[in-house]
Amino acid sequence: MKKDLEIRRPSGSAKKNEPKVIGEVLSEYFKSNEPLAVVFCKRQADDEATDAAEADISQRLFRDLFPNTELGVDLKIISRKRGRMSVGEYINCMLTRDDEDHYTAVETDLRVKAAAEQRNPIVFSGVCVNVHRAADGSLYAVLKRPKFTDFYTFRDFCREAAEELRLVSGLFERQVI
Repeated sequence: MKKDLEIRRPSGSAKKNEPKVIGEVLSEYFKSNEPLAVVFCKRQADDEATDAAEADISQRLFRDLFPNTELGVDLKIISRKRGRMSVGEYINCMLTRDDEDHYTAVETDLRVKAAAEQRNPIVFSGVCVNVHRAADGSLYAVLKRPKFTDFYTFRDFCREAAEELRLVSGLFERQVI
């Protein structure tokens, strides 16, 4: 007697007991609401968001920088201290192309920049208010931008700013402006 090993199915029925590729099995599992699948998909999404943010930062960081290597070039460095630069040392300088194959780098004087007077300097820095002195000597207040939470509201900020303004007016009231 000969046995028929072929499974007969009615036409149009789905193939349920056939082996599946592992990718299909995992895909179905991760689409389910199983706790491990949900946590894995959330972690995957977070990692992708972090990678996208890092890629965005790196694209913005070097967006306007273009590498340029000059071969066989004369470079003359005019610095503010004697001797050669140390390996890895940086200087702030102005680079000038003098000729086809000659460049000059002149170190800038940072003391001049530090000595420059700040425009509208802050004469009082508080928690909620900064007081600036204008070029004509008059004072003006600028409110800081706080981070509001459930525990620190706009109303709380207004109270603190009012108290701080009263304190500041008392400090500068005594001075002759």
